Amino acid sequence: GKIGIKESVLNKPSRLTDEESEHIKSHCQAGEHILTPIVEDEEILKAVRHHHERYDGMGYPDGLRGEQIPPGARILAVADAFDAMTSERPYRPAMSDQAACAEIERCKGTQFAPEVADAFLRSRRLAKQAV
Repeated sequence: GKIGIKESVLNKPSRLTDEESEHIKSHCQAGEHILTPIVEDEEILKAVRHHHERYDGMGYPDGLRGEQIPPGARILAVADAFDAMTSERPYRPAMSDQAACAEIERCKGTQFAPEVADAFLRSRRLAKQAV
């Protein structure tokens, strides 16, 4: 979906305007639109569309909450947030894995589905132990 977002907006080093924020938010529907002709699995399309919904209902594009959010979207939300936090951006440095995990822990039950956040954090701990 971010294919349709202007590079100047994606890489802007300062605060986005309201118009730019709305433009960025449109990537969820754009991704769904791009994939619809080539993806037959409705659950994948729902995950793409709803990966910025929040467990507390304050997300976008449709303001879904809790169990209304498709399971794939709940998983994608945590993975996308972790990737975003641990990636360098023009407007901020990358967070450490530890700091990103602490943020996911802090946001479970509001931004993230608690069971998904817990599973993600458990998998990170197990992966660390295996190394």
